[in-house]
Amino acid sequence: MNRTNRIALMAAAVLVLVVSGTVFATRAPSAPSQPAQVTQDEEDAPPTADEIAHAAERLRANRITVDDAVFNELVTAYGVGGAVRIMAWSNGDLDVIADIRRKRDGDGTEGSGMGWGRIAKEMGVNPGIGSIMGNGGGHGRDNAPGQQGRDDDEDASGG
Repeated sequence: MNRTNRIALMAAAVLVLVVSGTVFATRAPSAPSQPAQVTQDEEDAPPTADEIAHAAERLRANRITVDDAVFNELVTAYGVGGAVRIMAWSNGDLDVIADIRRKRDGDGTEGSGMGWGRIAKEMGVNPGIGSIMGNGGGHGRDNAPGQQGRDDDEDASGG
Protein backbone atom coordinates (compact mmCIF):
# COMPACT_ATOMS: atom_id res chain seq x y z
CA MET A 1 0.00 0.00 0.00
CA ASN A 2 1.56 3.24 -1.08
CA ARG A 3 1.56 6.49 0.81
CA THR A 4 -1.28 8.05 -1.24
CA ASN A 5 -3.61 5.13 -0.52
CA ARG A 6 -2.82 5.28 3.20
CA ILE A 7 -3.55 9.00 3.32
CA ALA A 8 -6.83 8.51 1.42
CA LEU A 9 -7.81 5.66 3.76
CA MET A 10 -6.95 7.74 6.82
CA ALA A 11 -8.96 10.72 5.47
CA ALA A 12 -11.96 8.45 4.84
CA ALA A 13 -11.76 7.05 8.40
CA VAL A 14 -11.60 10.56 9.87
CA LEU A 15 -14.54 11.63 7.71
CA VAL A 16 -16.62 8.65 8.93
CA LEU A 17 -15.81 9.51 12.56
CA VAL A 18 -16.73 13.18 12.07
CA VAL A 19 -20.03 12.36 10.36
CA SER A 20 -21.05 9.73 12.92
CA GLY A 21 -20.08 12.03 15.80
CA THR A 22 -22.22 14.80 14.31
CA VAL A 23 -25.17 12.44 13.90
CA PHE A 24 -24.95 11.28 17.53
CA ALA A 25 -24.45 14.81 18.85
CA THR A 26 -27.46 16.28 17.03
CA ARG A 27 -29.82 13.38 17.70
CA ALA A 28 -32.83 14.32 19.87
CA PRO A 29 -32.59 12.81 23.34
CA SER A 30 -35.08 10.07 24.06
CA ALA A 31 -37.95 11.06 26.31
CA PRO A 32 -37.54 9.80 29.86
CA SER A 33 -40.03 7.15 30.87
CA GLN A 34 -42.89 8.36 33.02
CA PRO A 35 -43.02 7.33 36.66
CA ALA A 36 -45.42 4.51 37.43
CA GLN A 37 -47.77 6.69 39.43
CA VAL A 38 -48.28 9.03 36.49
CA THR A 39 -49.03 6.28 34.04
CA GLN A 40 -51.48 4.70 36.50
CA ASP A 41 -53.51 7.88 36.70
CA GLU A 42 -53.56 8.66 33.00
CA GLU A 43 -55.50 6.50 30.60
CA ASP A 44 -55.70 6.57 26.83
CA ALA A 45 -59.40 7.40 26.86
CA PRO A 46 -61.48 9.08 29.55
CA PRO A 47 -63.66 6.71 31.55
CA THR A 48 -67.18 6.15 30.30
CA ALA A 49 -70.28 7.04 32.30
CA ASP A 50 -70.88 3.30 32.80
CA GLU A 51 -67.39 2.82 34.27
CA ILE A 52 -67.89 5.75 36.64
CA ALA A 53 -71.34 4.48 37.67
CA HIS A 54 -69.94 0.98 38.26
CA ALA A 55 -67.16 2.35 40.48
CA ALA A 56 -69.64 4.44 42.50
CA GLU A 57 -71.92 1.39 42.82
CA ARG A 58 -69.01 -0.75 44.09
CA LEU A 59 -68.12 1.93 46.66
CA ARG A 60 -71.71 2.04 47.90
CA ALA A 61 -71.82 -1.76 48.06
CA ASN A 62 -68.87 -1.49 50.46
CA ARG A 63 -70.80 0.99 52.62
CA ILE A 64 -68.76 3.99 51.48
CA THR A 65 -70.57 7.31 51.18
CA VAL A 66 -70.46 8.62 47.60
CA ASP A 67 -71.59 12.05 46.43
CA ASP A 68 -71.87 11.70 42.65
CA ALA A 69 -70.81 15.28 41.91
CA VAL A 70 -67.72 15.01 44.12
CA PHE A 71 -66.90 11.56 42.74
CA ASN A 72 -67.17 12.77 39.11
CA GLU A 73 -64.86 15.70 39.88
CA LEU A 74 -62.33 13.33 41.49
CA VAL A 75 -62.51 11.02 38.46
CA THR A 76 -61.73 13.98 36.20
CA ALA A 77 -58.74 14.97 38.34
CA TYR A 78 -57.32 11.55 39.34
CA GLY A 79 -58.91 8.90 37.13
CA VAL A 80 -61.28 6.20 38.35
CA GLY A 81 -58.65 4.43 40.47
CA GLY A 82 -57.57 7.62 42.22
CA ALA A 83 -61.17 8.67 42.82
CA VAL A 84 -62.03 5.25 44.29
CA ARG A 85 -59.02 5.44 46.61
CA ILE A 86 -59.91 8.93 47.81
CA MET A 87 -63.56 8.03 48.42
CA ALA A 88 -62.67 4.77 50.18
CA TRP A 89 -60.03 6.35 52.40
CA SER A 90 -62.22 9.34 53.31
CA ASN A 91 -65.63 7.59 53.41
CA GLY A 92 -66.96 10.66 51.62
CA ASP A 93 -65.86 13.17 54.31
CA LEU A 94 -65.17 16.40 52.40
CA ASP A 95 -62.48 17.58 54.85
CA VAL A 96 -60.57 14.29 54.50
CA ILE A 97 -61.00 14.42 50.71
CA ALA A 98 -59.48 17.92 50.67
CA ASP A 99 -56.58 16.73 52.87
CA ILE A 100 -55.86 13.75 50.58
CA ARG A 101 -55.95 16.03 47.53
CA ARG A 102 -53.46 18.44 49.15
CA LYS A 103 -51.12 15.54 49.86
CA ARG A 104 -51.48 14.11 46.35
CA ASP A 105 -51.13 17.44 44.52
CA GLY A 106 -48.42 18.97 46.72
CA ASP A 107 -47.66 22.64 46.35
CA GLY A 108 -47.54 22.52 42.57
CA THR A 109 -43.78 22.15 42.27
CA GLU A 110 -42.13 19.13 40.68
CA GLY A 111 -42.02 16.19 43.09
CA SER A 112 -43.96 17.88 45.89
CA GLY A 113 -47.00 15.59 45.66
CA MET A 114 -47.14 12.28 47.49
CA GLY A 115 -47.77 8.90 45.87
CA TRP A 116 -50.82 6.81 46.73
CA GLY A 117 -48.79 4.35 48.78
CA ARG A 118 -47.19 7.06 50.90
CA ILE A 119 -50.55 8.72 51.51
CA ALA A 120 -52.06 5.38 52.54
CA LYS A 121 -49.18 4.67 54.91
CA GLU A 122 -49.46 8.11 56.49
CA MET A 123 -53.22 7.69 56.93
CA GLY A 124 -52.93 4.08 58.11
CA VAL A 125 -55.27 2.75 55.42
CA ASN A 126 -55.05 -0.11 52.93
CA PRO A 127 -53.71 1.31 49.65
CA GLY A 128 -55.39 -1.28 47.41
CA ILE A 129 -58.73 -0.91 45.71
CA GLY A 130 -59.02 -4.50 44.53
CA SER A 131 -61.35 -5.61 47.31
CA ILE A 132 -63.71 -2.75 46.47
CA MET A 133 -63.64 -3.02 42.70
CA GLY A 134 -63.20 -6.81 42.56
CA ASN A 135 -66.34 -7.62 44.54
CA GLY A 136 -64.20 -8.39 47.60
CA GLY A 137 -63.92 -12.01 46.44
CA GLY A 138 -60.52 -12.57 48.06
CA HIS A 139 -59.31 -15.50 45.98
CA GLY A 140 -56.81 -16.80 48.47
CA ARG A 141 -54.37 -19.47 47.36
CA ASP A 142 -56.88 -22.29 46.99
CA ASN A 143 -59.36 -20.31 44.90
CA ALA A 144 -56.87 -18.34 42.81
CA PRO A 145 -57.25 -18.57 39.04
CA GLY A 146 -55.30 -21.56 37.73
CA GLN A 147 -55.44 -23.40 41.04
CA GLN A 148 -58.69 -25.26 40.51
CA GLY A 149 -58.27 -28.98 39.92
CA ARG A 150 -54.82 -29.09 41.51
CA ASP A 151 -54.15 -31.90 43.97
CA ASP A 152 -53.05 -30.81 47.43
CA ASP A 153 -50.03 -33.13 47.16
CA GLU A 154 -48.69 -31.30 44.10
CA ASP A 155 -46.09 -28.65 44.64
CA ALA A 156 -46.15 -25.28 42.90
CA SER A 157 -43.92 -26.53 40.09
CA GLY A 158 -46.53 -29.11 39.13
CA GLY A 159 -44.27 -32.04 39.99
